[in-house]
Amino acid sequence: MDNQAESSFFRILPLYIVIFIGFVGYSLTITILTPLILEGSDTLLGSLPFTADPTIILGVVLAIYPVGQFFGAPVMGALSDRFGRKPVLLISLIITTICFGGLGYAIQAQNLSMFIVVSLIMGLAEANIATAQSAVADVTTEENRTRMFAYINLSASGAFVIGPLIGGVLADPDLVPWFNNSTPYWAVFILLILTVFFTLIAFKETRPKEKRTPLSYGEAFTNMLTIFNPGRLRVIYLVNFLIYLAIFGFFRAFPMYLVEHFDMDVTELAKYIAWNAVPVVIGSLLLTGYLAKMHSARAIAIYSTFLFGLFCLFVIIPQSEFMLYTSLFLPGLALAVALPASATMISLAAREDTQGRALGNNLSLEVGAEVLSGLAAGFLAAYLLELPMFAICGVAVLASGILFFSDGGKIKSS
Repeated sequence: MDNQAESSFFRILPLYIVIFIGFVGYSLTITILTPLILEGSDTLLGSLPFTADPTIILGVVLAIYPVGQFFGAPVMGALSDRFGRKPVLLISLIITTICFGGLGYAIQAQNLSMFIVVSLIMGLAEANIATAQSAVADVTTEENRTRMFAYINLSASGAFVIGPLIGGVLADPDLVPWFNNSTPYWAVFILLILTVFFTLIAFKETRPKEKRTPLSYGEAFTNMLTIFNPGRLRVIYLVNFLIYLAIFGFFRAFPMYLVEHFDMDVTELAKYIAWNAVPVVIGSLLLTGYLAKMHSARAIAIYSTFLFGLFCLFVIIPQSEFMLYTSLFLPGLALAVALPASATMISLAAREDTQGRALGNNLSLEVGAEVLSGLAAGFLAAYLLELPMFAICGVAVLASGILFFSDGGKIKSS
């Protein structure tokens, strides 16, 4: 890491820590709710005003938080351009902390309806990723931006290693009698309180007042409409949406597949979710920076997305549980490279004074894809358990193809 990159890294290090802690909490939802709902908790499912196949209910529940993010991320991104990164991040963290207390109470009370409402509120206020990406754009150059974006994914992926493992332990009453499925949420609630004070002290504003752009509140709430403006950004937004649809579809589909096909409980599932995050950590830490020195973000996105689609099919090849260590590793490695490359393409195509807005829009597309993928995975799995993986492969290959042919099929090294 050169001196400029090192300086940029330490300046935004607090944000990486904030993202890590936030995703520790987020990973708990997938780990705990997947077996809890699919195993048919009558009390939990009975709190809903509707009935449906458990896989469909799981898809709906997991989609609620991203629905909030879809509407909130562009607003938060635009507001951070206007008021700075730090105040927006602090307000977001405070609301998230309160909401995690609500999630813990909802699980403890076995009230899935309350869990959904609190998840929606938390999603609306969530600004960690958009703020972090905007701060990275504030302090980096084109040469080291892909690498710094990769460290955001590294933070999130590291959380998906630690979160499920800790969650599996804290939810196990055989270890401590008063442990239950709500205990991990209360632990994150306490951790987030500390995170708010840490951010207040440690994070220094990256967007000085002279660079902040005035905008009306109406512009903040209509920022998402700019993705339809003609130009290069529109194509990249479309491609990124498809990439995110495939990646988050994978994160939704493979836990359902493991629970249904191998009859895994929370502890067993947590182990494999954590393992899938290991190649993402490796790819973000080592592989992405290496590739960024030789190739453009566009070239990296094309090849990594194509390979990700193919690797997803390996998961549903008949195999023993032990072979999952291989079949879950390869798609994790590919998506570790694809995610930062997709964000870098947006950042490089956007003007300096609209980084927050452009990256907020990109995050909104990301979570919109997360919503759709969660719903689609549930419906497709209800029809045929392996069907989501075939759909994911098709979407990833389509994204790769659109990006390849959008510039006449030419791929240039950086």
